[in-house]
Amino acid sequence: MGSGIPASTLDDTSEHAQRPLLKRTASLFWGSDGLRAGWRFLIYVMLYLQLGKVVDWLLANTPLATRQWTWPNFLFNCAVDFAVAIITAFIVSRIPRRNAVLAGLAVSPNGVPHVLKGMLWGFIPSALILIPLFLAGACSFHGLALHGSQLFTSALGWAAAMLLLGISEEYTFRGYTQQTLASSIGFWPAAILLSTLFGAVHYFFKPQEGLIDPISVGLYGLFWCFTLKRTGSLWFALGFHAASDYADMIVFAEPNTGNHGQPIPGHLLDIRFHGPDWLTGGPRGTEASALVFLVLAGLFYFFNRAYPASMNEQPEQLP
Repeated sequence: MGSGIPASTLDDTSEHAQRPLLKRTASLFWGSDGLRAGWRFLIYVMLYLQLGKVVDWLLANTPLATRQWTWPNFLFNCAVDFAVAIITAFIVSRIPRRNAVLAGLAVSPNGVPHVLKGMLWGFIPSALILIPLFLAGACSFHGLALHGSQLFTSALGWAAAMLLLGISEEYTFRGYTQQTLASSIGFWPAAILLSTLFGAVHYFFKPQEGLIDPISVGLYGLFWCFTLKRTGSLWFALGFHAASDYADMIVFAEPNTGNHGQPIPGHLLDIRFHGPDWLTGGPRGTEASALVFLVLAGLFYFFNRAYPASMNEQPEQLP
């Protein structure tokens, strides 16, 4: 016997029941602004990693493939890393089309002043942390490591390399990714997530790592997010990042686990570290010293005083 309900009515009911399910499913991926920020972030990460593998494959049989710690090689590889990050952001920014490829690096009249101030803020803590080490007899100064043209060439070459390192890492971790995630989960949750990832990358992909180093690196990442929030751009952060690495590894000859726990070739001063690892950081440099947490606390405090939350703090912008 038949149900007495027309078949067309059953079809309409079935179709009507499916619509909410399809709508809910679609809402997981698409919002009012197009593809949701979380998915764009995941696409960015996966595409960035795959493009990196392609570039490594293309350069595999060339002298440029090695990541030796010389300033020309370092400069080239930082340029490649930055290019991969920019290309990835450009591709992902087309889903949907948005003008945020240079997130945090837009040209502005305050750009150069922020970079110079960031460099000053980055260099001073690297010098100050050595004072208690000298007083405790944990390091000693033995003059210049280089002389003449070698000193001049190395100083300028490594300055350019570290500047590009600062640009590359700041953009990768606090540029497009930060702005994309912030549009979904808020600025500080995004900053905490990406800073944790920043520390984890150092922990899992560098040899001889302990716990202090990735924690301090993650906190430095959070501090640079703080400068992004208060200044509205990455210029201060990249200046700080570049000057801090330059001071630590090039000027003050601190060891680095990326170079097997030895000072970087071409460092400028002959400073030797021979104190306990908890004080000097051992093969990881002073960013793994217990004193680094005092430095970080001071940075947050004094930057908050110098750049109070006011008109200088920029509103969050969608990517």
